[in-house]
Amino acid sequence: MLVKIIAVGKIKDRNLLAKCEDYSRRISHDAKLEIVEIRDSNTETEGDKLLGHIKEEKRFVFALGEEGKQYNSRQFAQRIESSGRRAVFLIGGPEGLSDSAKKGAGEVLSLSSMTLTHELARMFLLEQIYRAISIMHNRKYHRD
Repeated sequence: MLVKIIAVGKIKDRNLLAKCEDYSRRISHDAKLEIVEIRDSNTETEGDKLLGHIKEEKRFVFALGEEGKQYNSRQFAQRIESSGRRAVFLIGGPEGLSDSAKKGAGEVLSLSSMTLTHELARMFLLEQIYRAISIMHNRKYHRD
């Protein structure tokens, strides 16, 4: 499985960073995980940079946005599996993702109908990716 997260901004909160690193380590036992961080700027410039990173990707691209499609954990695992187990996730900065970045993705994915900070969104996404992998491998991490 190949997973790439392209995120605007760095995680500044040490506690959130520690959780992100923990989930990243867990994911890396079963998948190749790459995280690319893009410097904060304005939304359109960020969108262009994000699109530049996915231009030649041979993976399915999910753009994160509160207006996107929501899945439960099992559905999310199935969605990743149906993407050929090769997925890219775009996370916007404090102002969210540009419309061009959302249009350049295969699907807009919502982690919650509530607004999340980009730092929390990354931690939550990493946890859900780890959960999806656990579901795919029939591990006990996920409980119905």
